[in-house]
Order: sequence, then structure tokens, then C-alpha cells
Amino acid sequence: MKTDGVSHYVDINGLRLHYVERGDPGAPVVLCLHGTGDNCRTWDDFNEAAAGRFRTIALDQRGHGRSDRAAGGAYTCMDYVGDLAEFIDMLNVEKIVLLGHSMGALHCARYCAMMPEKPAGFIHVDIEARPPAWNKKYLYGLYQTLPHCYRSMEEFVEELRTNSPYASDEILFRLASFAVEERSDGKYYRTCDREVYGRFDLYDERGSLGRVTCPALVIRGAESRVLRREVAEQMASTLPKGSFAEIPAANHPVHLDNPQAFAQVVLDFLQTLDLMDG
Repeated sequence: MKTDGVSHYVDINGLRLHYVERGDPGAPVVLCLHGTGDNCRTWDDFNEAAAGRFRTIALDQRGHGRSDRAAGGAYTCMDYVGDLAEFIDMLNVEKIVLLGHSMGALHCARYCAMMPEKPAGFIHVDIEARPPAWNKKYLYGLYQTLPHCYRSMEEFVEELRTNSPYASDEILFRLASFAVEERSDGKYYRTCDREVYGRFDLYDERGSLGRVTCPALVIRGAESRVLRREVAEQMASTLPKGSFAEIPAANHPVHLDNPQAFAQVVLDFLQTLDLMDG
């Protein structure tokens, strides 16, 4: 039985951002960032597994989940990274590990390059440092074609299942309960701002990787179409203290498709870091 964690809100850069916290407040911090169109509850399984040893904080990035939408479609990389920098300063912790999936991993990479003295570790999950052109075209296609609403939770879950073929019904329905909300007309609407798909930035974080000075782990789903294995291995070798892991029976949403294997790989990596105070 997964616990919900504790919800908090904070005002950053004119927006009210939501995050969920689990674990001992005095434990080392792992800050988790989701991908495009997702929300902080995508990390529930990992955060439950880590809560005994770490303080996990999962942030709804601007335009996602319960966080405010950005006026004028302000969803560039630096818009997100500006929020991330302010949020980390607000946490005021000595050591922090950044864990990002997809778009969230790119934001973490940029932050780690800009503020190399801050992170104690970085985990980059399943996206190329420079996503191919098809990636942006795919997301813009979703911006144009995604349904505006769904007749049932089941209909939305079937959409999720196309990208998470190995995820359990329990995981998908739990995630759906935070990703859509029922309105007075009896239909279900996405909690994220549709503009996050149409405004997906032209990311290129290849130059950032070489400036990440903390230990870093690149994770790929073995069946991912978003991060090619040869690119993942090259990224890991570019990171000064990089390593690579591949999760079996997993597509792009690695942490949803194979949550047990994902958690074990991440926790093993965290165990290698110097996260104790002093």
C-alpha cells in the first residue's frame, strides 16, 4: 500500500509550485523531476522504496500536476531551471541528489552544469542529451491531437499503457488519478497545461555533461526508443564521473515499467555517494 506523502506549496518566480515529500526530514535529500506532461506522483513507487533511507522530494514542475500554469507559455529550459534553482535554494540543504526522467533529466543536467558545487549526485533517466528532431515533432503532434477530455479513467489509462507496456494496472490507475480530474460534466481533463507539449524546448545538453562534477548515473530502459543505447553509453563516458545502467523489461517510463529494478539500481548508486553530513 503506497502512502501519499505530504503535500506542500511554495511560491517561486511568481508561480505556486506543488511538491510531495516523504522520509525522515534529517535524511539525505533526493529531488525528483518528472517528464513532459507528467507530474510528481510518477515517482511514488521509487519514493516509497527510498523513504526508509532518504528524504525524497518530488516536484510538480510549472504547468504540471498541482503547480500553476505559466502565463504566455513560459516553458523554456531556463524557465524550468530557474524554478529548480530557486527551489533548491529554498530547501537549504547541504547535500542533494537530483533524479530526473526525460525532460526533467535535461533540467537537472543544466542545473548540475551551472551549479556544480551543489549536487552530490545526479541520475539521468532515459532521454538523449540532445533529443532528436522527431522528439519535438512527436510532442507537438500530441499538442495538436491529444483529446481535450476523456470519457472515463479507463480511457486515459489505455493511453498511458501505449508508452508503459509493462506497468501494472495498479501503477497506471494510481498515476491517472493524479493526471486527470473529473469535472461537473462527468468527463476527465488533464491536470497539466497542454502548452507544455507545444512549447517543448530545443534542448542540447551535450555541453552540460562535461561540466557535471558530481558522480552521475545514466539509466536507459532496455526497450526505450527515446534513448539509444550507444548514445547513453557515450553520455556516461562524457560525464567526468559517469556510469551507465540498463533496466530490462522497460520502455521510456523506466520507473513505471520496472519499478523494483529501477529502485534497486538507483539505491545502489546512492549507496556509493558520500551523503553524510560533516
